[in-house]
Amino acid sequence: MRNCFYLSLLFILLGLSDLHAQTSLDSLHQPIIRFFDGFSQLNTALFRQNTTPDFILLEAGMIWNIDTLVNKVKPNPTIAYERKNSFTFLTSEQKGDVAWVTYWNQAEIHRGDQIRNARWLESVVLVRQSGRWKIRLMHSTPMPK
Repeated sequence: MRNCFYLSLLFILLGLSDLHAQTSLDSLHQPIIRFFDGFSQLNTALFRQNTTPDFILLEAGMIWNIDTLVNKVKPNPTIAYERKNSFTFLTSEQKGDVAWVTYWNQAEIHRGDQIRNARWLESVVLVRQSGRWKIRLMHSTPMPK
């Protein structure tokens, strides 16, 4: 009976450990998801809320800061626009107040009567500032169609 109790306690503790690890991973993924919600909603405030002031984006041989990105994402109110993002997270690691995440990013983009499916292999470096994870560096590789 006593062995059964200890075995049950061990399984409960292991389960709680897995739950805590998943919660930690989710907290690393959320700034990435919210950042790309900025594209879906054409809301550049979401870019700034989820990045550090010295954010850098490396994409297809270009180096952008947050101001460059905000200037590139200008809504055109005369054209219907919709974007749906999906992510497949590959790796997530954390050491203190620094973390890095790799993932597949896929978007279905409707602009007017055109539909474009895009896919990128991406990585980010996050830093924890005032208890919140923010993206410091993003590297994005567009995948061929």
